Amino acid sequence: MPDKIKLNLENCYGIGKLEEELEFKHKGYAIYAPNGVMKTSFAKTMIALSKGNNPEDLAFPERNTICEVTWNDVFIKSEEIFVVKSYDDKYSPDGVSTLLANEALKAKYETIHKDIGEAKKSLDKRLRHLAGYGEKSRENLDPILERIFKQQYYDALLSIESEIDTLKKEDFGDADYKIIFNQKVIDLLKEDTSKANIDDFAQKYDELTERSPILRKGFQYHHVNQVRQQLQSNNFFAAGHTINLCDKNDGKKEELATDSSLLKRIEEEKQRVFSDPDLKKKFDTFNAKLKNKELQDFRDYITQNQHILPELQDLEAFERKLWLQYLYRSKAEYELLIEKYKKGQVELAKIISEAKDNRNDWDNVIDDFNRRFLHLPFQLSVENKADVILKDTAPSVVFNFIDGKDQRKYPATQRNDLLNLLSTGEARALYILNIMFEVHTRWNARKKTLFVFDDIADSFDYKNKFAIIDYLDYIIKSEDTNFIAIVLTHNFDFLRTIESRDICLASQCYMALRNQGQITLTPFKNRSDIRNPFHKWKNRLNEAEIQIAYIPFLRNVIEYTCGIKDEHGADNADYITLTNMLHYKDETEDLKIQDYKNIFEKYFTNLTFPQVNLSKDILGYIKETADNCLNQQDGINLEHKIVLSIAIRILAEKFMIEKIRGVEPDYDPAQKQMGKLLHDFKNKLNNLIDDIRLLKRINLITPANIHINAFMYEPILDMGFGELKDLYQEVNARQASQP
Repeated sequence: MPDKIKLNLENCYGIGKLEEELEFKHKGYAIYAPNGVMKTSFAKTMIALSKGNNPEDLAFPERNTICEVTWNDVFIKSEEIFVVKSYDDKYSPDGVSTLLANEALKAKYETIHKDIGEAKKSLDKRLRHLAGYGEKSRENLDPILERIFKQQYYDALLSIESEIDTLKKEDFGDADYKIIFNQKVIDLLKEDTSKANIDDFAQKYDELTERSPILRKGFQYHHVNQVRQQLQSNNFFAAGHTINLCDKNDGKKEELATDSSLLKRIEEEKQRVFSDPDLKKKFDTFNAKLKNKELQDFRDYITQNQHILPELQDLEAFERKLWLQYLYRSKAEYELLIEKYKKGQVELAKIISEAKDNRNDWDNVIDDFNRRFLHLPFQLSVENKADVILKDTAPSVVFNFIDGKDQRKYPATQRNDLLNLLSTGEARALYILNIMFEVHTRWNARKKTLFVFDDIADSFDYKNKFAIIDYLDYIIKSEDTNFIAIVLTHNFDFLRTIESRDICLASQCYMALRNQGQITLTPFKNRSDIRNPFHKWKNRLNEAEIQIAYIPFLRNVIEYTCGIKDEHGADNADYITLTNMLHYKDETEDLKIQDYKNIFEKYFTNLTFPQVNLSKDILGYIKETADNCLNQQDGINLEHKIVLSIAIRILAEKFMIEKIRGVEPDYDPAQKQMGKLLHDFKNKLNNLIDDIRLLKRINLITPANIHINAFMYEPILDMGFGELKDLYQEVNARQASQP
């Protein structure tokens, strides 16, 4: 069964009321909507629904809004609507990376990265613990390592591999990085006075160490304690061994046989050094600066670890040495990560190479775009296909401009530079590319979609406009899809083109009409109404409206076939006679229907002029027919609009000529038509303000030349029928009131 879309809209962005049922016997509907009728309002309404929002009346927000749109009697879902604006430079399609998907490659890629990631987690956990953050902390260590070793994370780890192999355990390796390298601590340590205090402390500390009988500058009390811990953990004293400490001053050796005696000796030396009044004074001088919480945490820590203070003389060097120590103490985790990373890079290189060579839907869309838009100055390609496939990054399109031997590529990051190079139509083509990606994504997913195209071909040149039309044809006629489409346009030539290609059948082509806010959709009855009404009108010549509507068409035929002058430069008499039927001249009052018949049968030899009273004045016949048009209902009724336009203009010209001759009896209107007559009228009768206002409206609304042919009757079709009726009645009343 054909799909059905039911619309029940009230007070939606300027649509007062629209109630319609569209039965999609064919997948495409077209709505021709003159400017200001409903096209933009309808598009905004559907955009709101597609975003899950409720439409509203922006001009009168207090009005109650009704917006009911059903698809086969079920309220349409937001994801089932896709509105394609005429242009949106900020539009970006969702999920287009799926067009590049290769699940097998991606699975391999993710497995390798998972292995590397697990190894990295283990190393990070260990490093966070050593640095004082805690194993459960989420602190990101990557920026710290990259800053210290001046390379990207894995490059940094690889660059210090040989350095770590040569390291040994240092006494400062358990220093608390989080406390020492707090930004407030760093700021303090970089102050000149603080640096001087640290230098004084370090100098005195070294001096006291050198005075010790057992300590040295490179062998301090914490080094002795590390030796003790190693001996204890390896049962050195429990096995009956002893250790000798040598006094550097007299060479005497002090034998120690227990762990407790060695620990006591270490504490004695520590107390001797740190109880020195001068050293204590220097530490207190530095310590006095540590006042806020972060600095007090540092004070508490450094009080227990004063041996670290000398390292703070060169913060940058100490920071590097400290992290090397952390990595050294995490050597098992570090080596596992390096092993996984090196092995993974070989496999990843193969996968990335395969991904770059992989042909997929993205390539198909790009190729389709390049094929359709042959007349653009660039070709498109994908720059980061492997990253999109493997890393879920956003695709980056490259624009390759070729001019002879010269070639230049613009990446997507240079979008603004690129747009400055392109015409409006070319820039819009880039928007269409994004639409193509979205359409293909929906096609892949077999996603049920109502497309609403809002003047999609607007502002394109003809070469690229037909590329758009061809793409519409592809969307609407695609097999095995749940796609249906409503094409909105204010361009009648565009409507004619898509109907002629069966993108939207004539039976599903409508014209939107507006009457006091209420919108009605009137179907074009058949193809002739859209392609060429004169084919249909040939069989309706007995109708007065058709006879009058044929006058401008016949004049066009003479103009295009014979010309308005002969080979000697003389006026074409038939052309002039028809002109006098369309414009008020001194000769107009004398013209009969017989004059019209003579010219009609001369040029339309295959048509028979209808049986009418040939002795009737042509001007009276036009007025009589226009009067009858007032009884017609609003609709497409092109013929009625033509008759009213002709009658309005003739009466207006007659009114102006008679008024001007009231003040200038010899006035000659022979070579003057609506525009020039109005100019003279304003100059000679500028006090007739109401008349001038009416005549300006007539000049604005009715075409300067009513050309009727298969290519150019859109201006008349766009005219509001109700306004034409009002204008006719008003100018007719003015003319009738002439003395």
